[in-house]
Amino acid sequence: MTIAEGVRIPAGSYTFDNLRFTYAPGPQHRVSGTYTLDAGEFYDGSKTTAAARGRMELTSRIGLEPNVSLNWVDLPSGAFTSTVVGGRATYTLSPRAFMAALIQYTSSSTSVLSNVRFRWEYRPGSELFVVYSEGRDTLAVGRLPLETRAIAIKMTRLFRF
Repeated sequence: MTIAEGVRIPAGSYTFDNLRFTYAPGPQHRVSGTYTLDAGEFYDGSKTTAAARGRMELTSRIGLEPNVSLNWVDLPSGAFTSTVVGGRATYTLSPRAFMAALIQYTSSSTSVLSNVRFRWEYRPGSELFVVYSEGRDTLAVGRLPLETRAIAIKMTRLFRF
């Protein structure tokens, strides 16, 4: 399996032992998040990850969640760094409805992925979700060409007996 340019992982059985340190200030603060340092085995080599996922409550209805993850991988077939950068914005329409938008760049696939999600609880325990997603190639010159596009609609209904 190829996981980065020129870096292959041979077929076989692997174990992963990691040591992780996480700091997470309480969510009761207007600015909070999770900060993680992770190091350990990765297939037949090693991987170290530093990650930060923030949460900022701009108002009682609007929240922002920036995130970044840096992954340093060292394998016998080669070493590489993979970066994931993104963010989510949430707007709470009511206690039973919200909209969220996510955008994320991944250096290993050179893609920008985005989606917009609407959730509405139209009755207690019954929900409607509408999700629009697309992915674009960042290596192209000029406009970013479309790689994927999808719309998904999911409706659940709770029946009580």
